[in-house]
Amino acid sequence: MSLTRPLTLALCGLLSGATAVHAQPEALDLSFNGTGYVVRPVNTGDNMQKLLVQPDGKIIAAGMSFDATFTARAHVLRFNPDGSADNTFATDGLFTYELDNEALLYSAVLTAEGKILLAGATTDYQTYRILLLQLNADGTLDATFGDGGVTVQAVSLAPNNGEDFAYDVALDAEGNILVCGNSFGADYVRRPVVVRFTPSGALDTAFGVDGVATIPVNEVGASAFKAIAVQPDGKIVATGYFGQSEFWYLFVVVRFNADGTLDETFSDDGVKKYSYSDVDDSGEDVVITADGSILIAGKTTDANYNISSLLIKFTPAGEVDETFGLEGAVSEDIGQFDYGWELAELENGEILVAGTAGNGPPTDFDMALWKYDASGAPLTTWGTDGLVQHMLPEYSTMVYAMDLQADGKILVGGQARTDMNQNYFFVARLGNNTNIGIADRTVNTAVLMPNPVAAGSQLRVVTAKPIGNTARITLHGADGRVLFTEQLNQAADHQGTIALELPSGLQPGAYMLTVSDAGERYAATVMVQ
Repeated sequence: MSLTRPLTLALCGLLSGATAVHAQPEALDLSFNGTGYVVRPVNTGDNMQKLLVQPDGKIIAAGMSFDATFTARAHVLRFNPDGSADNTFATDGLFTYELDNEALLYSAVLTAEGKILLAGATTDYQTYRILLLQLNADGTLDATFGDGGVTVQAVSLAPNNGEDFAYDVALDAEGNILVCGNSFGADYVRRPVVVRFTPSGALDTAFGVDGVATIPVNEVGASAFKAIAVQPDGKIVATGYFGQSEFWYLFVVVRFNADGTLDETFSDDGVKKYSYSDVDDSGEDVVITADGSILIAGKTTDANYNISSLLIKFTPAGEVDETFGLEGAVSEDIGQFDYGWELAELENGEILVAGTAGNGPPTDFDMALWKYDASGAPLTTWGTDGLVQHMLPEYSTMVYAMDLQADGKILVGGQARTDMNQNYFFVARLGNNTNIGIADRTVNTAVLMPNPVAAGSQLRVVTAKPIGNTARITLHGADGRVLFTEQLNQAADHQGTIALELPSGLQPGAYMLTVSDAGERYAATVMVQ
């Protein structure tokens, strides 16, 4: 028995008029896991924070996961370039580390020797301390680093119950380790800090004061550095937020000399504070451009608690570059919940920002990538007016990580969230040029016949198992938009065959069709002639 589901009316309504769906170079790359993305559950509280592409093309994904007892473990996954798990890494492609109640990972970097350096924090619920892990290339702890591959370091000045976090990590030219985050001062006010460790994982007390560089803070209001970069001259740039008061946070960028002292040639005293919205602003990522300028991506919040993505450019002297964007800044307001988390400057001078946009938790948000030219103007050849958004079937996505492959393709990752507020690790790959990877005609257990197929003709979808009455079928455009989604809603199971009538308005190119049923998910690429 087969089921004919005419999609013509629903799809023609979306495809009629002047707008047509074409295969776009920024589409999900279907040569990656057959769908353009991987969702990897570990528990139901997974949170990927960093992506790194190795020189051999393999992909490192680092983060943490909370289990049902609220114990957090550090996790590192490695994928092959095609999106499959690299089973030669750690245990079946997954490294796990547990320490006390929480082992949290926020950032990572590859060393010159090909080792994987990870930074975050750990707690026994009495104190939080900086956590560093170093892995060998095969996913085992590096016994030459710290204590068996692990460094745990307290730098808080508080007499009891100190709290120290490392949110980002970078290496200087000598291989020294620089982490940024925040730490309690003696009065328990959180101060932004940069902490330096030797390549072997020991606290470098020759840096700053006892290994720590910071700035003066107010008596109330927490502050933190969220991102760090090292200039070619060895100077250190850190960005984040500054607690101007208990409920008002300013955008802050600071430059230190290589020894941890403030660089007074930068914005007079080494510290630049900036208010875009007069409510809350924060820098989340930083890039030093080829001319020494500083690009920072983050977020800004207005008086109505509407969060918008924010991109700002500073001159090498630490002043807002008012020739960029609108008086030095570009803000993006798609919904109530728009973040710019990751930032990259491309070789041609274009600027790529990755994050999340939508109306906010629990589920109404999706990955978003903005692209600009060097002046801060949206690149209109990228997606729709410089914005690309992809919606994954059955998930909302929060992007915390991005890296670029040698071929220019874009990797993003973070959390894939279900309607039941279950969070899983995910990685997606997008094209960044005119070459789109196309998967085999058979993806998982779904077969399409015929394929390629002409617009306006019938397409049969064959799955390995019968289709239940709760199955949902979804068609995506090559740019990631959901064109149609519907529950089959039939009383009886089907023999694994569904017949679809494609609309004549479909433009030639690649589309993705998925069928989800009782925990099973089938996907295949539809090539329309």
